[in-house]
Amino acid sequence: MKGPKTLAAALMALALLASALPASAGAVAYKHYVACGYSEKAKPAHSCPKKAKKAAFFKSLGADVSYSICVKFPTGKSICAKAQEAEARELYINKITSNIPGKHRVTWFVGGKRVGSFAFTVIR
Repeated sequence: MKGPKTLAAALMALALLASALPASAGAVAYKHYVACGYSEKAKPAHSCPKKAKKAAFFKSLGADVSYSICVKFPTGKSICAKAQEAEARELYINKITSNIPGKHRVTWFVGGKRVGSFAFTVIR
């Protein structure tokens, strides 16, 4: 009798995991990163020189959306740009003008929900 109970428990666990997949699959609906430069060809970077241009990049892979982007600076201060319109499959570039050495955290929101975060360091 132990076999059917174990099988039923395993199937229940599998069903719970499968039902959780759509919620986590939403995370891949957007591409977001920070790079040292403003070019569409700039590659993601977790550190940029103090004098380098810095930007946050955002792309909605599925639908037109309105997004917000916030930057938390090493000083603890945060600045947000709200209601940024993004057409599906278009890359959007938000300049980051900070030259403050230290760790910065960029966070993107769609519909009030966090869809991504990226940390980078400004080095001297």
